[in-house]
Amino acid sequence: MIEKRENKIRLQKISIILCLIFWFIFYKPIQTYAQELKSKISLTPSYIIGPWDQLTITDKTLQELFGQSEKYDVTVASDGYISVPLPDGTQQSILAAGDTLDELAVDIRNLFGKTLKNPLVFIQISRYRPINVYIAGEIVKPGVYKVESTTTLSESEMITTAVVSTSGLTLTNAIQLAGGLKPRADITSVVLVRGLSSEKKVIDLKSFFNPESSVQDLSLQSGDTVYVPKTDRVENQAQNNVLLLGKLAYQEVPVSIVGEVKTPGGFIFSNDSTLFDALGKAGGLNVIGTLKKIKFSRYDEKGIFRSQELNIDELLQRGIKFEEIALRPNDVIEIESSKRKEARHLFRNMTK
Repeated sequence: MIEKRENKIRLQKISIILCLIFWFIFYKPIQTYAQELKSKISLTPSYIIGPWDQLTITDKTLQELFGQSEKYDVTVASDGYISVPLPDGTQQSILAAGDTLDELAVDIRNLFGKTLKNPLVFIQISRYRPINVYIAGEIVKPGVYKVESTTTLSESEMITTAVVSTSGLTLTNAIQLAGGLKPRADITSVVLVRGLSSEKKVIDLKSFFNPESSVQDLSLQSGDTVYVPKTDRVENQAQNNVLLLGKLAYQEVPVSIVGEVKTPGGFIFSNDSTLFDALGKAGGLNVIGTLKKIKFSRYDEKGIFRSQELNIDELLQRGIKFEEIALRPNDVIEIESSKRKEARHLFRNMTK
């Protein structure tokens, strides 16, 4: 009797262990993947069909019986309508603009259903319409951007033609196309004005990166205007949120490095570069340079060019924060000499 009870307890333990193994190997990864997929779906707005979109309608109703399918290419007219070829040889105009692909597919299936039983009709975008958006304010390359799914990139007068797919072109896509934000851009008050309705929206870019926020990236429409204001509030400036913004922040950081380095001059850095990157680009210190005396000059939030002295040895001892050594556009770094190294170098030259 005791032996049977021990065997039962042993089997229960084995069952619990197997359940835990199944949880960690199968269920938990599936649950995590489902959550990630849900997150990606929520951040990808459905594409809204508009004038000059080119659509392909595919009818596969007779494919199983005769091994054939019919394809029709249509273009959304300026009034938003398309002319749909029906199975009986006639055509009918229906409004496509303003619908998603799924919504338009339902309408077309209903039309085909008047002639065919259980029609298998599918729709896809064969060519996206060009989108013209105007981007202004604290942006690296302000101007009018004509975004279309072509294979050429050109700049003509004040209009830049970019080579990207316009499927779901979003606010963040547009900011990246325009070279990113300037250092003092206010990332909490970006203004989007809809071209057709003149509806105005104020967007906080920080909310796009907050996992607890339900705010989605906004799809742009042709004629939209994006305006990025300037702010003196340090906590809202792009230059103080570079790590959060990533590619949305300014992409190029011009910096001058002078003084006791091997190759002084002007250099271009990425927006996540630091003082150490600058020193490496300049070839490091020369024989009399010192990290204990660095003159770091930059424009402050009021536009005044100010200088401060840094002692890297002291910063290393207490711990360096990214914002203390992060590079900003137009910084000037001057590496000063060490009196002790100067004397030693002079002595060596004299004794040669």
